[in-house]
Amino acid sequence: MISTFYIIQVTIFFILLLLITYVYLICRRFRNFLYENHKRAWMEQHIEEIEMYFISGEGVSSFIPFKPFHFDVLEDFSSNYLSNFQTESDFNPVKPFVEQYFVPRYRKRLFHSRWSVRMNTLYFIDLFKIDMMQDDLLKLLKSKKSSPEERYQIFLILAGFEYPYLLDLIKVSKRLPPFLFNDLMSRLITSDNFESYVQNFNDFSFEWKLSIIDIFGKKNLRSLKLQELLEGLLNDNNREIRLKAAKTIASLEYISSPDLIIRILDGNFQKKEWQDPQSINERMMMARLMGSIREERFLPYLKLLVSDKGYIVRSEAARSIRKYRDGKKILLSITTSHPDNYARNIAKEWVERSIDYE
Repeated sequence: MISTFYIIQVTIFFILLLLITYVYLICRRFRNFLYENHKRAWMEQHIEEIEMYFISGEGVSSFIPFKPFHFDVLEDFSSNYLSNFQTESDFNPVKPFVEQYFVPRYRKRLFHSRWSVRMNTLYFIDLFKIDMMQDDLLKLLKSKKSSPEERYQIFLILAGFEYPYLLDLIKVSKRLPPFLFNDLMSRLITSDNFESYVQNFNDFSFEWKLSIIDIFGKKNLRSLKLQELLEGLLNDNNREIRLKAAKTIASLEYISSPDLIIRILDGNFQKKEWQDPQSINERMMMARLMGSIREERFLPYLKLLVSDKGYIVRSEAARSIRKYRDGKKILLSITTSHPDNYARNIAKEWVERSIDYE
């Protein structure tokens, strides 16, 4: 049985803990209040000189920053200036000011022990386009303390600096979570540079390859070399690569020769593993590809896939058939004559649905 004395001790402990927490929060709030007051007072004291500098580029000596809140004020002011005014190539008061007074501070903060400080520093390096800190960014990129989010941000900044060896860095980088791969590649790959990614495709790691293929399709990028790459990947040894390639070709709605798909399908239907549950997404994507190309010679294969064991494969095959010129008639025929009950049901479903229905 718990003694009364013990209960009193525990109660006193928690009361003291709550009291300490309360005092800490009050002190922290008061400190923040004083800090904001210092910022406001310094801003009011120097606002005219700051505005004059950003207009004429003169008078900087009257507000040289040396305290933390000085930097905070000037970062806020510079950020607002850049967001509201278009700087001219021959007059950009932000860049020389930042390079002279902010860079020494950023060099220290870029390797700060706190993650939030490093990320905040990267944000301002990007915002102010401080390309003279390129070597510092590369140093952080190689550091073990750099997080996936930091490496992601560094890649974006280096892309903005047009760093010539960025592709080489990306090729050997493996420490990024999957959800960042696509986002990063979406920002890096453009209609002007995608051919370099096609040319260097085999040098990238597996994760990068998946993302690159994805972005080719999402951005609707086209070229002869890209088409050759995608069609070659349909025969890749890795299922995920084949799946991504088929998805991208389907989205581009073009194949150089239907015979290529027919050869692949003939080979696949003879393989036992083609019917395995692990291949269901690949079968579904091939059905989608045949629907996007709409080659009449694909119809026999789609008719086979409407009786597939997987619902998503049957549905995609029926949807693809529906896209053909006489697709509705073909589906109606399947509803009455196909020996497989699943095939008849899915055909009936797509007879009644629009091909635009997802």
